[in-house]
Amino acid sequence: MKILWVSLVKFPPLCEYLGEKVPASCGWLYASAKAVLQQMDDLQLGVAIYSYGNRYMEYYVNGIHYYLIPTKKMSRTDNRQIEACRQAIRSFQPDLIHIHGTEHSLAQAVCLADAGRHKTVANIQGLAGPYTRYAKGGLTLKEQILNIAPLDFYRNTFIFNAARIFKKRSRCERYVLQHISDIIGRTQWDHDHVLTINPDLKYHFLNETLRDSFYHGKRWSLESCKRFSIFVSNSNAPLKGAHQVLKALPIILRYYPDTTVNFCGTLVMNNDLKSKIHFQGYYLYLRRLVKRLRLQKHVRFLGVLDEQQMKQAFLDANVYVMPSAIENSSNSLCEAQILGVPVVASYCGGTPSMLTDQQTGYLYRYEEYEMLAHIVIRLFSKNDLSDLSSREQILAADRHDRTKNAKELAAIYRTLIGKDDVK
Repeated sequence: MKILWVSLVKFPPLCEYLGEKVPASCGWLYASAKAVLQQMDDLQLGVAIYSYGNRYMEYYVNGIHYYLIPTKKMSRTDNRQIEACRQAIRSFQPDLIHIHGTEHSLAQAVCLADAGRHKTVANIQGLAGPYTRYAKGGLTLKEQILNIAPLDFYRNTFIFNAARIFKKRSRCERYVLQHISDIIGRTQWDHDHVLTINPDLKYHFLNETLRDSFYHGKRWSLESCKRFSIFVSNSNAPLKGAHQVLKALPIILRYYPDTTVNFCGTLVMNNDLKSKIHFQGYYLYLRRLVKRLRLQKHVRFLGVLDEQQMKQAFLDANVYVMPSAIENSSNSLCEAQILGVPVVASYCGGTPSMLTDQQTGYLYRYEEYEMLAHIVIRLFSKNDLSDLSSREQILAADRHDRTKNAKELAAIYRTLIGKDDVK
């Protein structure tokens, strides 16, 4: 059986072969590939990958065929991209095409290149159309206009353009969803949205496999964490809600004056020229908010973290906060749960499918940073969080069971292709 995956990121073995840095994101996708290859003896896997290079390239590394598709923009499909996808399909001759993420130009390019000749299924990651509503993270027009950085003029990353960027991506997404027959998702939110766009889609439920290191090694404990510390795993866009945590922090400090918040993301508090040149408007807004609220001694921006650094950041935290305005199913939230880190998350998108309030985490409305503050305060006050931590680990270990998920994916492939002999 030959399956052609469509991915936005290069897998680690290919990066190492090409002498490139392994990307910090999407390690879960490579983990999923390894798991399904172990379950399916007759599977040949090809991966068409979004590439900034100028030429279509083919590689064979560690048993996987890779096809690098030259792409100018994530939100706009072009003829060169479509032709490169045709070459990849001709070269690999797949039985099935599996698109990971519907909202990017490569997903649309593959559909256009294939023109319905092969059975195609797509995996929902996020959904650009619904995300458009939340792209500005609740920032006022005044805040959007007053926080413009030089880089915004070069990259068009103005905060007030955030919704427009998602809207462009949603055109690719809508095309894909209207030109395939099957979809793989994992939350009630993504189910309801994709079937609204195309009610004829056949929906397959499948949980995700997480990055390898989160399945073994040290688990979280109150005794070994850094007390009164909060970890936020993404601060790079308004819809990720880092500013809501900053607004909640002064309230928390009244009760716990030693509280610190560690943000994964751009080093927005750096003062060197190189850092400032790379600031986007949202980073400028966060920097100014930190200063206005006098939080400099309580906030750290850690930069981009690799897999091991991210895991350690979770383990160090007293509480993990996922403050997004919208998410389908945050992999970071899932990683926190499988480690047993106490989780506080905004009630948005598919998050209610990921946890039960006060049982396997805590929920609050995105706008209500006051509620966020007081949930954290209550968690900080507890000297025993072992029951919560244990329930989270049990839930997440079952949801992200690599073997079970790989078997279910193999069953989906078997159903779509119509073969009964897949091992």
